[in-house]
This record gives sequence, structure tokens and C-alpha cells, in this order.
Amino acid sequence: MNVQAMNRLRQYLSTQFQPFDRAALWSSQVAKEGALIVFWWAVPSFLFVWLVSRFRDYLPAAYLESAISEGIGPHLWNVVGTLGLVLVGFALLFPRSRLIARSAYYVLINTNAIGGLSFGLLFGQLFTRFAASTKNLALWKVWLMGAGGVCLAIQVLALNFSLWYLGHLMATREASDGFLHRVERIDFPLRLFAFLFFGTFPVILLFMEK
Repeated sequence: MNVQAMNRLRQYLSTQFQPFDRAALWSSQVAKEGALIVFWWAVPSFLFVWLVSRFRDYLPAAYLESAISEGIGPHLWNVVGTLGLVLVGFALLFPRSRLIARSAYYVLINTNAIGGLSFGLLFGQLFTRFAASTKNLALWKVWLMGAGGVCLAIQVLALNFSLWYLGHLMATREASDGFLHRVERIDFPLRLFAFLFFGTFPVILLFMEK
């Protein structure tokens, strides 16, 4: 592709994406609402794991620990999240459809809640095991494990929040000039490309799971 063609393509894309200013993509309320949802799911589940570990002699520990293990498993989050992303693809392809936008929104916010629950259970389990093993570990190993846990937590929270953010964009169908209203101005080939990305790529990754 020569320079002239590249310039035409750049100008075309710039014109297509011009409607998407910061107000259409972000607001301070988005992060606050997403964090609160994760907080109200993660904290009780974290405390639940700690209580089971602390008072296991007085509880049906084996049953509760099995429930914790099942809650940590990522399979449900993966399947529901994939469905949410496919619906996002359809919403970008047909941005005027309120039914598709609402479906995508509710699936994604519930996936975010499932992620918050799993996050609390996972890090509750890691915390209790980590606290029990620190007495037998060298200080540098404790710091290394702690740093690794923080990095893992950041990655998990960022991935989970991305679904909440997409759900927020889908909710703008109800607004007068939200994200999906501006998607309507995008040419169909670009919307088709977005659909193929969100609608097929996650499904391919899901089918690659063994």
C-alpha cells in the first residue's frame, strides 16, 4: 500500500471515528459503579473463605470448601462472558436494536458480578494459605509471593472491569446521544468488522479450551 492510499485510509478512519469524543466513551461514574459492584461481591466472599478456614472445626468444612472451589472455577465466567461479547458484536452491527443492547448489558454486568464473587473466593483462599505458610518461608519468598499476588489481582480486576465497561457502553442505547447512537454513523463495513471481532474471536478461544 503506497503513501497516498495510507493517507486516504487514515483520513477515512479519522472521519468515521470523529463522533467518539471523551464524553461518549468515559465518565467518572463508570469506574465508581464498576468498583462498587465488585466490592459488594468480593468482600463477603473473601470473608466467607476466611471464616471457613478459621472455624472449620465448627462447620461442614468439606462441603463449604468444595463450594468455594467450584466458585473459583473460571468456566462459568468464560462462557457467560463469551455470550456477552457476542451480544456486543451484534449491538455494534445493529446499534439501533434496544433488545440486543439490553441483553448485552445485563449479561455483561452479571458476568462482572460473577467475576467479583470468584475474585473474592480466590484471593480469600490465597490469603488464608499464604498467612498459614509465612512462618515457614524466607522473607524474600514472602515478598515475592505477595508481589505476584498483587500483580495477579490487578490483571484479574482489569479483565473483569473491561466487561463492566462494555456493559456501560451498551446501556447508552437508552440515552439520547450515547455511544451506540454514534455507532449508527459508522459505515456498515466497519461495523461488520467490529462484529466479526467481538462475535467470533471470543467463540474461537472458547472452543480452543479443552
